[in-house]
Amino acid sequence: MVTIKIFVTDLFKYIYKMNPLDILGINWKVFLGQCINILVLFWLLQKFAIKPFLKILKERKEKIDKGVKLSEEAEKKINLAEKEKEKILMDGEIKAKQILKQSEERGKQKEKEILNLAEKEKEKILEDAKKAAQNEIERLKKDFSQKNLDLVLALSEKILKEKIDLKKDEEIIKNLLVDK
Repeated sequence: MVTIKIFVTDLFKYIYKMNPLDILGINWKVFLGQCINILVLFWLLQKFAIKPFLKILKERKEKIDKGVKLSEEAEKKINLAEKEKEKILMDGEIKAKQILKQSEERGKQKEKEILNLAEKEKEKILEDAKKAAQNEIERLKKDFSQKNLDLVLALSEKILKEKIDLKKDEEIIKNLLVDK
């Protein structure tokens, strides 16, 4: 045990005399060169890789944001256009109903006018027919009266030419009826 104690004591003396970097096995000159290399590498990456990459990412993000804004604006315009379309369709339906109603009213008015004209025409035709029938009746009455008068005159003439007895009277009437 004493040997272990001596070994540990010697080890601590050796470690105490050594540089802490030597204990880790690091050469400070090489470490300094590697630090410089890493700094140069980071600077080069920053200058030639990260900045252009970030710039591209920023431009892409701006394009995407612009596209989103444009799509939102387009969606708003589409919604407005749809509302306008619906409004125009509603106005068109209202106008169509008004036009249809006006057309129906005009049609009813025309129908009344045509019916009134037809009624007047019917009354005129009936009146003309009544007048024509009355004229025809008057003409037939005149013809009948004239024929009766002619018949009576002819009968009176024959009666006066002959002396009449009953047989003769019947014979004359029959002859007159057959003649006329």
